[in-house]
Amino acid sequence: MTFLRPEYLYGLFALLIPIIIHLFNFRRHKKFYFSDISRLKTITNQTKKKKKLKHLVVLLLRLLTILFIVISLAGPIKDINKSKISNSSITTIYVDNSNSMMAEGQLGRIFETAKATAINIANQNTDNSSFIIVSNNTDPGQLRILDKESAVTEIEKLEISPESKRLSLMARIRDRISEKSNLSLGNTFIISDFQTYTTDIDQFEIDSSNHIFIPLEHLTKKNIYIDSCAIENPAIMVGENLNLSVWIKNHSETDYEKVPLKLMIDEEQKAVAGIDIKKGNTIKINLSFSVSNSGWHKGIIQIEDFPITFDDKFYFTFNVVDRINILIISENLQNTKLNNFYGSDAIFKIDQMKSGSIDLNDLKNYDLIVLNELQLIPSGTANQLLLAAQNGTNLLYIPPDERYLNNINLFLGITNTGSVIKLDTTKTRVKTLKLSNPIFSESIIDIPKNAELPTVNKHYKYLFPTASGVETLISLLSGDDFLSRKPIGKGNIYILSCGLENGYGNFTSQLLFAPVMHGIASKKEARPPLFHTLGESESVNIPLENQELGETPAKMFSLENKFSFIPRQKISNGNLRLELNNLKLTDGFYDVRYLESSLGLLAFNFNRKESELDFLSNDDLKQLCLESGLSNFEIINVQNPDFKEVINAMQKENDFWKLFIIFALFTLLLEVFVLRFWK
Repeated sequence: MTFLRPEYLYGLFALLIPIIIHLFNFRRHKKFYFSDISRLKTITNQTKKKKKLKHLVVLLLRLLTILFIVISLAGPIKDINKSKISNSSITTIYVDNSNSMMAEGQLGRIFETAKATAINIANQNTDNSSFIIVSNNTDPGQLRILDKESAVTEIEKLEISPESKRLSLMARIRDRISEKSNLSLGNTFIISDFQTYTTDIDQFEIDSSNHIFIPLEHLTKKNIYIDSCAIENPAIMVGENLNLSVWIKNHSETDYEKVPLKLMIDEEQKAVAGIDIKKGNTIKINLSFSVSNSGWHKGIIQIEDFPITFDDKFYFTFNVVDRINILIISENLQNTKLNNFYGSDAIFKIDQMKSGSIDLNDLKNYDLIVLNELQLIPSGTANQLLLAAQNGTNLLYIPPDERYLNNINLFLGITNTGSVIKLDTTKTRVKTLKLSNPIFSESIIDIPKNAELPTVNKHYKYLFPTASGVETLISLLSGDDFLSRKPIGKGNIYILSCGLENGYGNFTSQLLFAPVMHGIASKKEARPPLFHTLGESESVNIPLENQELGETPAKMFSLENKFSFIPRQKISNGNLRLELNNLKLTDGFYDVRYLESSLGLLAFNFNRKESELDFLSNDDLKQLCLESGLSNFEIINVQNPDFKEVINAMQKENDFWKLFIIFALFTLLLEVFVLRFWK
């Protein structure tokens, strides 16, 4: 037995009142004996024993009367597993309309079964019942208490939604509406397939309401989906062969063969494939394509799968540049190996300047600035270089010879990077590469044990404090850094421990030289993300590329659904930050525009968590409820669509309080009888 209003049980302290009165009225008196009334003494003692017993019986009856009245006021109810009783006037019906509900069940499409069940529940309530209808795309600000007819209409209008919310959020919405209406909670019907990651019953607030869980079981766990994709090239250039990696998951109990897959770029088919994938496996598919013009491009990866189809398309966008602009600053303009490397590739546009003829206003126009063995970098120039790095330019610092050791420390100090300890003339070689860093191309997957790595004849030993944020990309056998990276704003400073010309080593003649230099110039780590995930990406950043925005806000245009809206936004660190919280977006492409110009293309995809067909069984659901302390629950099989008996039992007025009132009246009458007739 539980109580709807357990705070009334404090009234049990009233039991002390008749006890105190009893003790006060029947306190011990002094005894006086007279010599001539011995016979009267015997009669008096006998009468006294009878009265004492009578008073104890009266006391007991009074205590029982108070006890029964207090229990009645506290609202006694049985466990819902036995009685399913509630005295509340609001019935909550939650209909799971997430993407996983489009699967087939034993009674047909699961979502349609859920709607039919919800309508059945509403119809079998009394005409004066009140309802709250909740789904995954419910707007708490617009939620209303509905009558029976309006509730049925609201359920009929429900459609599959890309949003997926945890059950605890539904419970909080319900509680909020109940508080605002000053009405108590009643029966809560939860109709769902109870995916593991959304069923967080342990986060429910324990209350007196009855929770009725109605699981809808998938007929088969059958679904493959596109999980993600990535362009592996260090730079995305016009005319270059782009390598697209696509990850596909089979989260089902079925093997798939020859599943058609196609790649569309700007509505033009670029690649097709037939894929085989075993149950429970994830595979990586490599596709290749190219584009002939610069700017933003739209990509769609598509497979064919049934019945869950929301995850059969995957949207992505990417920005293609014509050329990578490089500035090489040297003491003289001789043809160095660095010049020869960048000059041999058409994707690079090189400018060369002497250290004394730098136009500081143009620094921001370059993707990479190489500081090639400069004897001295004035503090003003160093500060302008830092400002360019803040805006997205990469810097490559190649130190001069040991004569200018103090000047090296000066530059490292201005950039707050570290310092040089000494010049180490011990011959050594490269030992390890941090292959997870984006500067390394996909061709460098692993370094064989006996691989011929660059040798270094002499190098500077740097001291980089932990607080400086410097990352080691390539290290030597001695443990010293060969190539390091320090993030600065949207750009980076890359620091070599020695020069690149003859005498320092053979790095420039090794195979490692090309991918490293290419990766530093391409700024792969600064690329905008190919896609965003609905429900996870609370905000996105659009690089402004030195474009100035006025007071007019930027707009987002849905290219699929042909509508526009103005999101919350602000400009920070050269980026336009768009806040996407509480926006009901769908998957597809969105063009971010300022006035008539496009700032960039965004791609959004549904959360792939809905694609994972992991569900709680009835036993698991019951166990979770018990472990969460949720005692007022019932699990009902939807295959028995007649909820009338359950509804009637739940809406039946609780008679327990009346029973305890009868007990109280009985004890009260019994007390009157004892006082009147017990002589």
